[in-house]
Amino acid sequence: MNSTSRGLASLLLAFTLGCTNRASTSTKKLTASKEISPQQEAVEKKEDPEYEKVFPEDVGWINIKEEFGAVGDGKTDDTNAILRAIQSPYKDYTRPKVLYFPTGTYLVKSTLLLTGKRDSCCVTFQGQGQGKTIIKLIDSAPGFGDPQKPKPVIKTRAGNVAFRHYFRDFTLQIGQNNAGAIGLDYISSNRGAIKNIAIKSTDGSGIAGLLMTRRWPGPSLIKHVLIEGFDHGIHVKHPEYGLTFEHITLKNQKHSGILNHGNTLAILDLKSINSVPAILNRGRGLVILVNGNLQGGSSKHSAIINNASLYARNIQTQGYQTAIQSKGKVIPSPSHTEFIAGKVYSLFDSPKKSLHLPIEPTPTFHDQNLNNWANVKRYPSIQAAMNSGKSTIYFPRGNYKIGSTINIPATVRKVIGYESFINLNIKHSNTIFQVNEDSNQPLIFEGLLFPNALLKHHSSRTVVIKHSKGPRISNSPKSGKLFLEDVQLTLNLDYPQNIWARQLNAESLHQPRTKVLNNGGNLWILGIKTEGKGSVIETTNGGKTELLGTLIYPVRKFSAAEKNQAAFINNESSHTLIYSVSAYGPLRNYPIQIKEVRNGITRILPSTEMTSRAMPLFSGFKD
Repeated sequence: MNSTSRGLASLLLAFTLGCTNRASTSTKKLTASKEISPQQEAVEKKEDPEYEKVFPEDVGWINIKEEFGAVGDGKTDDTNAILRAIQSPYKDYTRPKVLYFPTGTYLVKSTLLLTGKRDSCCVTFQGQGQGKTIIKLIDSAPGFGDPQKPKPVIKTRAGNVAFRHYFRDFTLQIGQNNAGAIGLDYISSNRGAIKNIAIKSTDGSGIAGLLMTRRWPGPSLIKHVLIEGFDHGIHVKHPEYGLTFEHITLKNQKHSGILNHGNTLAILDLKSINSVPAILNRGRGLVILVNGNLQGGSSKHSAIINNASLYARNIQTQGYQTAIQSKGKVIPSPSHTEFIAGKVYSLFDSPKKSLHLPIEPTPTFHDQNLNNWANVKRYPSIQAAMNSGKSTIYFPRGNYKIGSTINIPATVRKVIGYESFINLNIKHSNTIFQVNEDSNQPLIFEGLLFPNALLKHHSSRTVVIKHSKGPRISNSPKSGKLFLEDVQLTLNLDYPQNIWARQLNAESLHQPRTKVLNNGGNLWILGIKTEGKGSVIETTNGGKTELLGTLIYPVRKFSAAEKNQAAFINNESSHTLIYSVSAYGPLRNYPIQIKEVRNGITRILPSTEMTSRAMPLFSGFKD
């Protein structure tokens, strides 16, 4: 609908509040759509720095200027140099390829294809910052001018083997007269991220800035991304595996900011400056949006047009006809505190809303003074490097065997690898890293492959794990906050803890087990993906769990005994859940979605009672 009378608007609003679309709406401008404090927001902005990031020269990546002759002067065609770097062989899965683009403008005239015979998964493009490192498609590039034959500037490997593709800290610019151009055609599996990237069309033309329509997009984290121009800012298709977005800015698209057809998108903090709809959600898709600032709209459209499943919270719009049009019905409000398009499920009396747990940003740290970085290879031992007093301890790309427990002193702010693999070589203990010293400064682990390690987090210090596989974590009654971002691990904790997770891949294919155990803590998750049997999340001991997307996918046929295992368990605790199940039939879905115990009474929600593959909201808590 393009217009609505006042009477019809009132009728529609009454219908919306009384039927399966349940919403808490307000026609007044929301004074605080963000669910984080101004101080936390200031910390978060440091993740997207304007300065030029500096790095040591010996981290083990491929400098495309020094090793492959790229020039980066904005005049020379660097296409072949970059392709040679992409196609150069690397040792194995545990030592992936990281391409470093120092500050400069790198001109290209054809697709940078990451799908050649000699390269495989796990390729990273690392720049020095948005606007500092620029990869630019030339004006009127051959083959990029026909919108009927779209062509990407960068394209990753396809299918379910596109592991660990990372694009960080650069601008991808599309020159003029490239109406058929796609900025980045992206797929990454299990882990992967697009972070601190700008994708811009010089004249506004092009098919999509970020395209994720091939099988199987995700799970991946897309964070601090600006897309300007194109028909669609982001286009996603295919029901698996789910994507996580945070701090996305979309400007001046011609048809939509985000077009989703069938996938599950978990989005925190979306800013759209567009006359066209900010979000088009179609097919069997599920969109979860928390904190939306959707400006510049046309009175002909709603800001969000939903034809599938939608959960929207803290939404502000300006200029649009309304904030939301859902399943053909225009919802007459420019803002929403909470809107659910679909059935709200419960097993006991519970509020028809999500838990609204406090949201804190993932702490960040990057030391610009390279004198404060310590290369573990330059010290007699890894422990000696940790004790050096340096803020940043780094493991250059490679494989490491550790034969003793490493204590992390309070002086260390970051332990970083470059997809560095750490092997366990301890006879009597499987602990590798131990955090016992208190500090008011967070400790960050990043870019490490240490799935068999045990991290003992036994201090009040905040711990952050980013872009890593593993470790297993042991906590204590005094453990501080824990942040997980783009990690692959299972999480079974003995004590209550405050946890924020973004893009958590908690798969356990080889043995059925509980993937995440919240034992009396507060657990907030933006985007989870699972494989393997066993419960996804169990909340017990009075804990609180809030799940915002994405996909639950056991990938296995259940035995008779295993059919009694619920995907989610709430034992005398509180949880709210928004997610999708696999689109591929009952053999790849839990027979029991949810089991709850309240005041000694047990109830279950069978999968047969779900009306679609999307769970728009399950509410299981006492107000």
